Amino acid sequence: MKNLKVLIYSLIKQNNFIKLLILLSISLNIIYAECIDLNYDNCIYWSSYCEWNESTNQCQNIGEDTINPNDGPFQFDSFNESDGLISSDNYLSATVFYPINSEPPYSSIVIVPGAFSPETILHEWGQYYASHGFIAMTIGINDYLNDDMSDLAFSLLDAIEVLKLENNRSDSPILNKVNIHSFATSGWSIGGGSAQYAATIDSSLKAVIALNPGLSIQDYENCTNPTYDYYCLVPEHLNHSSSVLIISSEGDIENPTDLDAAVHYNYTPESTSKMLFEIENGNHETGLNPYSGSGELGEKVINWLKYHLLENSNYCNILLDIPISASQFYTNIECQELLLGDINGDNIVNVQDILLVIDYILNNEYNNSADLNLDEFTDVLDILLIINIILS
Repeated sequence: MKNLKVLIYSLIKQNNFIKLLILLSISLNIIYAECIDLNYDNCIYWSSYCEWNESTNQCQNIGEDTINPNDGPFQFDSFNESDGLISSDNYLSATVFYPINSEPPYSSIVIVPGAFSPETILHEWGQYYASHGFIAMTIGINDYLNDDMSDLAFSLLDAIEVLKLENNRSDSPILNKVNIHSFATSGWSIGGGSAQYAATIDSSLKAVIALNPGLSIQDYENCTNPTYDYYCLVPEHLNHSSSVLIISSEGDIENPTDLDAAVHYNYTPESTSKMLFEIENGNHETGLNPYSGSGELGEKVINWLKYHLLENSNYCNILLDIPISASQFYTNIECQELLLGDINGDNIVNVQDILLVIDYILNNEYNNSADLNLDEFTDVLDILLIINIILS
């Protein structure tokens, strides 16, 4: 690897990009060969990444039989109260999903379901988030009949405090792996509304994901109708600065977009980053599945978190892409123009940017700005993209 670096440096100094492209292409084939390209002996040798499938008589990525193409690149695990997870009286049961081969500390998202729904209904989201490098904590509702939406908001915030405690618990699987300054809330149905209301209580939240949301707050000052026991929704209930992605479904008859999601969007201040994505032909349960909309739901959610929670500006323009599965889509986000390939921020794309990416690769270090193809890795492919930018 050291000799390879010396050769790359030499070619860069000579401005010999053609030879450099050839060298990197060869290196790419050697270093980043797919498991399926390996024979049995090499497959066993690279058993940390690959496994032999006796049925197909081929080498494959570990766990490939169960991987959805929309899942992230990371393996994950989970634990709950029976495994030692700190419990709370403010919610009923919880499960924490976390990546095991990504680079900590991890940003986190806490999710609560809707009325009369168990915590387990959110596990698919928990697994999905963890596969993309986030810690996800799913929590249950204590009392379906008496806990209102403001109670669920406080439940979400209490779960965040539990994650902070888990970061210091000596036997916790996520010991010293939690970014204690980077949290988001989410929920489905009334849980989605509660997730957004939580942002009015805790301004440190960086993002909200509201799935098919509904919200009604008991407010004796702003709600004037005693028939509904002074429950209502007014702009004051959604006055917060945390970025919010609102997901709705065209066929949702329980929380119709025009009566719920669109109202949430309009009541959220214009100074707050917000987006509404209505999925064509969906229903109230559509938001429970990250693979809805041919996978575009999960993709939009992950890109939202990477932009707002991880503060990776590379994802801004992608967020503005209108999904094929959208029946309605609007946002107030505006993206600043970025010079693609300018890794060191000097407003020029040149050999210095290539050298910087090489150092990231050789030091096994990930860098947001150097991940030009947004594949969660800083590697030779990103160098190839920079060279193409320079040559063009």
